[in-house]
Amino acid sequence: MSKKSFLYLGLIVLSALAIAGCASRAKLAPSPMPAAMEIAAEADRGAQEPAAAKSSAVAGLPQERMIVRTVDMELIVHDTAASLESVRALVAEVDGYVASSHSWHEEGVLAARLTIRVPAGDLETVLEKLRALGQVESESQSGEDVTDEYVDLQARLKNLELAEQELQELLKTRQETGKTEDILEVYRELTNIRGQIEQIKGRMQYLENMTALATINLTLTPDALAQPVVIGGWQPQGTVRDAVRTLIKTVQFLVDASIWIVIYIIPTLILLAAPFVVLALIIRAWRRRRRRAAG
Repeated sequence: MSKKSFLYLGLIVLSALAIAGCASRAKLAPSPMPAAMEIAAEADRGAQEPAAAKSSAVAGLPQERMIVRTVDMELIVHDTAASLESVRALVAEVDGYVASSHSWHEEGVLAARLTIRVPAGDLETVLEKLRALGQVESESQSGEDVTDEYVDLQARLKNLELAEQELQELLKTRQETGKTEDILEVYRELTNIRGQIEQIKGRMQYLENMTALATINLTLTPDALAQPVVIGGWQPQGTVRDAVRTLIKTVQFLVDASIWIVIYIIPTLILLAAPFVVLALIIRAWRRRRRRAAG
């Protein structure tokens, strides 16, 4: 074999090796997915993990149960105004507050309804003092456990804050060497994650407030309204109440019937009668033409 043949053969082998090297580098090349998208996707995957997996980081710490407590109570009192003052003083004594208050006169006497928030640790003490203000007509308590939700929010917040830090570092790098569109991409992801962080913090603060303070829905009814007027076995108060309820139901029925008649029945009758009216007009016009032709 001549020297030229050896030269050609060597060139062919080198070309084949170069092509094979390029192909292997193409297979090992990283995904074109932008780094910002990868970080955001990782944060989303962390946010979608089950609550049990997310809370593993804080599983070793003692977690006190977080209970949202609500009490509904109705008291029969002798003097509503004096009882209102006592309730406000009691709430201020335990560093609580009156969330809402509504009072009205019924049959010449004052009645009231309040929603008060008191520290959860002082709830039983406050309830005992409220019971002492009058006769307990009704009382019910309920509690909602939000511990799992709070732990889940803690884990999600941690994942998002880590993702935010990585994106901030990536943003600095892109600002130095990246293109404008790459910088905007990272900035959009940062804005999205910051919004999720603020939303989670707001929900956590709400749960903390709801569990730290118990809610009491208190109704104060004067004893003059609670005691029925009885005359020889006849109770006029009950008769008046029944008459008022019947009147309200009658007015409600009449109003509902009027709405149905105006909105549904009349338009329906018009739609059903329209074809017959059109047919009658056609027949009438046809008869007139026939009479004119005959005359």
